[in-house]
Amino acid sequence: MNAISIVGWGLVGLVVAGGLRVIVQGSSVLPEKSERLAPPAVLEATTAVLFVALAWRIGPAPDLFAYSWLAAASVALATIDWGTRQLPTKLIWPSGIVLAVLFGVAAVVNHDAYPLFRSAAGMLALLGFYGALYFLRPGQLGGGDLRLGGVLGLALGWAGWPSVVTGTIFGWLTAAIALLILRVVRRQEPHRDLPLGPFLVIGAFAAVLAGPGA
Repeated sequence: MNAISIVGWGLVGLVVAGGLRVIVQGSSVLPEKSERLAPPAVLEATTAVLFVALAWRIGPAPDLFAYSWLAAASVALATIDWGTRQLPTKLIWPSGIVLAVLFGVAAVVNHDAYPLFRSAAGMLALLGFYGALYFLRPGQLGGGDLRLGGVLGLALGWAGWPSVVTGTIFGWLTAAIALLILRVVRRQEPHRDLPLGPFLVIGAFAAVLAGPGA
C-alpha cells in the first residue's frame, strides 16, 4: 500500500471508531448509563493510528479487515475497562463473532484454510490458559479478561503460534511493569487500581505488528 492508501485507511479508522462510539453509548453495553467512552481525541485517534500501523504492516491483504475490526473493538474495550474495571460481554462476544467471520472470509479469498484452523486453536489455547488462571487463582483474573483473551487468541493464532506466545507474554509483562511503577509511585498495593484488559490488547497488537505472520 502506498502512503495515500495507508493514510486513507487511518481515516477509515476514525469513522469506524466514531460509529462504534455512537453504538456503544446508545446501547446497554456500558456497565453504567452514566459512563462514557474516552474523549474523541483518545479513542478515535488511537484507533486511527492502529489502522495506519496495520495497513503499513499487513498491506492490501484480506486479513487487514479482520485485524482492523479487532483494533476498533479492542480500543473501545480497553477504554471501557480502564474507566470502569469491567469488560462488557455484550461487546466482547459480538466483536469475536465478527472477527471470526472476517477471518473466514480471508481464508476463502486466500484459498487457504490452515490459518483459520490455527486461529481457532489459538483461541482455544488462550481460553484454556486464562480459564486455568481464572479457576486456580480466584480474584486475580476477571471473566471479561478470560473472554477477551479468547478473542485475542483468534487474532494471534491467525498470525502464528509465535505470536500467540509473544503476544500473551508481552501483555502480562507490560501489566507487571505498570503495576510495579504504580506500587512505587503510590507506595501501596495497586491490584485494584489497574485493569488487565488494556495490557492484553497492547501485547496482542505488538505481536501482530512485529510478528512474521502479519
